[in-house]
Amino acid sequence: MSFQFTLEKVMQFKEQEKNTTQAQYQEAVDQFELVASQLYELLKRKEELETHAREQISTGTSIYDLQQNQTKVLQLQHEIQVKQRATQLAREKMNKKQEDFILKSIELKKYEKMKQLKQEQYKEEIKRVELLQMDEVSIRLFANR
Repeated sequence: MSFQFTLEKVMQFKEQEKNTTQAQYQEAVDQFELVASQLYELLKRKEELETHAREQISTGTSIYDLQQNQTKVLQLQHEIQVKQRATQLAREKMNKKQEDFILKSIELKKYEKMKQLKQEQYKEEIKRVELLQMDEVSIRLFANR
């Protein structure tokens, strides 16, 4: 007679849910990192353009070049605003997936703990039955003498 956990299938289902949620969380983290790095690159390009514009002003340049540079900076600012919103949405999604993953992990831990407790109870019951059997054998041996 071996130990059979009655909620084994439920526990397997919860583990599968946890693994799926973990994969979704990792995907959300990867997406957030991608969008955040794109935002970083845009901010870096804008800073380089602004530095270049200051250098042009100090060395002297045509108004047309300054206007072109300003147009590029304005376009970058628009792209940055869009990317900031995308980054915020990706962060929110990542945080939501993290919460889901934590909840699924906690649920699975509950079932694992239940299984562990039931297994310990089963082992104690086996020991108790064995002790009773040994006592019975001892009594029979003593009675037969």
